[in-house]
Amino acid sequence: MAFKRALILFLFVFLFFSFSSRAQNRKVIQFSGVIYSADTAHRSIPFATVYDYTLGNIAISNFTGFFSLVGYEGDTIYFSTVGFKTQEFIIPIGNETEKFTANFFLAPTFYMLPEAIVYPWGSRDQFPYAFIHTPIPDDDLERARKNLNPDYLRSLSLAQGSDPNINARMVMNNYSQTLYYYGQAHPISLLNAFAWSQFISDLKSGKYKNPNKK
Repeated sequence: MAFKRALILFLFVFLFFSFSSRAQNRKVIQFSGVIYSADTAHRSIPFATVYDYTLGNIAISNFTGFFSLVGYEGDTIYFSTVGFKTQEFIIPIGNETEKFTANFFLAPTFYMLPEAIVYPWGSRDQFPYAFIHTPIPDDDLERARKNLNPDYLRSLSLAQGSDPNINARMVMNNYSQTLYYYGQAHPISLLNAFAWSQFISDLKSGKYKNPNKK
């Protein structure tokens, strides 16, 4: 048991130092670029995830699709975002400078969902009853007849409240009448000869007769 533990510890230390030495030998790279959609030219992909699988670093592209992160030569990079296929990229080895910049194009993904038919009934047995008892909506002519029904229009007129504009106009008219006769007695229409003449003329012409009375 002690031998196995010592062997496991030795392998762990060996792998750790080998990985550290390998990482030290590799060149540090400022990895950056712009992510575009492969189906539309010059359409950048914002807020895409750029994941360095080797080191575990993550970067997010900005609104214009630009990203930047620090890695090593030979690191495996994954580009992923909703609606596009995940793309893998390996940082090239042997760069002349410590910077690597490129444009990356992600292919969009399309999912065909199966057709779903929604019925308003719980089962097929309810369809005959619903077919017979479902009310048929009125057509345009029937709706027009209902809207022009005198009883319906009368009920609407009775339900309507007082119009504030008409009330305000009536108050102002009454107020202007009082100012017009300010300081003097108001005329009495009962003693107006012209009003009596007009009333007698209307009475003879039958203006005040009830049209429904025979």
